[in-house]
Amino acid sequence: MTPIVERPILYSANTWLAYMISEHFYGRLHYVWCTPFFNACEASLDCAVPPSSSPAEIYRELYEAVKRGDKHSSKIAANRAGLLNGAHVKRKAGEISDGAIGEIVSVLDQAGIGDFRPLIYVIPFVLVADDLESVPVGSRAHPLSIEYVIRKLPRGAFDVIEIQRI
Repeated sequence: MTPIVERPILYSANTWLAYMISEHFYGRLHYVWCTPFFNACEASLDCAVPPSSSPAEIYRELYEAVKRGDKHSSKIAANRAGLLNGAHVKRKAGEISDGAIGEIVSVLDQAGIGDFRPLIYVIPFVLVADDLESVPVGSRAHPLSIEYVIRKLPRGAFDVIEIQRI
């Protein structure tokens, strides 16, 4: 198990659509995958977070896909699939109704590329330390990277930054 690294800030890159679905359908509770390193470990020799788990790299990839109108973006396709899967998981757990999942499916079907524009979540460690789950080694982008999941991050526990509006 990865030890919890007490850095003052955790970061996560997400899409505007993921943010809005959580705000509207999940009681302003957000599911996030996060790391204490924003930019693929430029700040630390000890860091092993590869680009696929780096919030800065994820942001850049989504930004370029949206900016260029890339209808075949694997990052956007994966986000769409993840949002749909998350809705089904929440329905199965009884956290949302059949009506809500129907609306989420409709939103995802009608979402344009611009709806997947990237956002950065800035999460103060002290507000979420008890809610962090270390990602199992087999699910990390690198076996030595430091990655966490927060299943129900309350909106009041993080800030949202849109670095460059598309």
